[in-house]
Amino acid sequence: MKLFIAALALLAVGGGGFWWWKSGQAGAAESAISNDGLFTVVKGDLPISLTENGTLVAKDSQKVVPTFRSRGKIISIVEEGKVVVEGDELCKFDTAELQQQVDQAQLEITKAEADVQTAKTELEIQGKQSESDIKKAKIALEKAIKDKEKYEEGEVPQEKRRLDIAIKEANTAWEKAKKQYEDSLELRKEDFVTQSVLETDEQNFDRATIAKERAEVDKAIFEKYTLPMALRDKVTGLEDAELALSTAEKRSESTLRQKEVAVEQAQKRLDKLNQQLKERQDELGKMILKAPCPGIVIYGDPRYSWDDFTQNLKVGGEIWGGNTLFTIPDLRVMQVKLQVHEADINKIKLEMATRVTMETYPGVLMAGKVTKIAAIATEGNQEVKKFDVEVTLEARTDIELKPGISAKAEVMIDVRKDATYVPLQCVFLEGGKHWCYVLDAARVPQRVEVKPGLSNDSYLELLEGLTAGQQVLLYNPSVPTGAPTPEDAEKTEEAPPAPAAAPPAAPPAGP
Repeated sequence: MKLFIAALALLAVGGGGFWWWKSGQAGAAESAISNDGLFTVVKGDLPISLTENGTLVAKDSQKVVPTFRSRGKIISIVEEGKVVVEGDELCKFDTAELQQQVDQAQLEITKAEADVQTAKTELEIQGKQSESDIKKAKIALEKAIKDKEKYEEGEVPQEKRRLDIAIKEANTAWEKAKKQYEDSLELRKEDFVTQSVLETDEQNFDRATIAKERAEVDKAIFEKYTLPMALRDKVTGLEDAELALSTAEKRSESTLRQKEVAVEQAQKRLDKLNQQLKERQDELGKMILKAPCPGIVIYGDPRYSWDDFTQNLKVGGEIWGGNTLFTIPDLRVMQVKLQVHEADINKIKLEMATRVTMETYPGVLMAGKVTKIAAIATEGNQEVKKFDVEVTLEARTDIELKPGISAKAEVMIDVRKDATYVPLQCVFLEGGKHWCYVLDAARVPQRVEVKPGLSNDSYLELLEGLTAGQQVLLYNPSVPTGAPTPEDAEKTEEAPPAPAAAPPAAPPAGP
């Protein structure tokens, strides 16, 4: 930001200057400055961007670490600095001793497989005998279950139904006897029936009442005593059958356990031998290290450059597993590392489109986007705070990018629609306010206060003060040529920042 302000002041002090138009439109602006130092105020779309210099780096670096458990003797190794592609061989270790161990393990596995088969056969024989004993116990259990189900689902419902019918019949007879008795009472009052008939009906009603109560008691006795006792007998028979089955199963388990233990021991030994074989075969595979990604081979880990470990990276050198032998920057995804001034960092957001150019690759324009913005400023200069910003580039296969080269990233921040704007050097700061010199009808420069908005490295948006078509000076005529003023220092502190951007189409210049 301060660099841009200083440039603005220098142009103002010089009474004009050279104005460079981007996008192939330099001629019109240059003519305006070289002839009369005038510029015609433009209204249109103004792209706002921020341009920063940075360094090209690989987004990710792959560490190549041997994973064998012991030591390995190098018999071939790639040259440091060589460019490799994914799958290229980097290093190979001696495998003679490991191959002998693999051959011995295969012989032991053959004998162990025969032992396992013998133990399984003996277990199978014992298993059939146990299966027969358990089957008999299961049949007895099934019979007890069915007997209980027969009683619960057949006999009990039938008996309950019979008792319910008896209660219903008794209730019907009681209702009938009650009605007959009540009718006889009424008829006796009118002397339509004799006392003997009334007494007979009363006796019938009493007998019906006793029968009704007996039927209800019979059902209660069945539900409270008969049913629980009979059900308990069935449950006891079922429990005895279950116990017999459990005993048969446990006895079978006890007799089979020894056979199973023999099988397990034989199988464990076989599994252990197979595991040992697999480990040795895996170790064989680990004796060849290949490139996990395309890139440039770097010996060791660059973070620990003081380590003398890389001295062993040669034919005949012995290496322990777990050490980083190579570091390969992954060139498939590249980034530009930027440092953005604290005055500009809030303008940048994640996913903003970015255009990147590099002097190493003239004419190449690469697209990217902002993928990381540091939350805190980097350590270093305490007066100038800067934040790390990462721009990730889109992958390209037509060029081979190299880490470490310089790059310029233009972050596309915004486009101001229908903005009124002028070149940066048209505006100067004085007395804490911003001014332009505008030609009046008599073509005499008049100082006009303006309100600046956003800017890029070429133009400044004016929110108030000027309209499109007016002609302004490209310099401050009140400052003598070559005579800096005290206001220059004020400019460096108070003028608005000037983020870089691709300029719009060249506006018309004044005569």
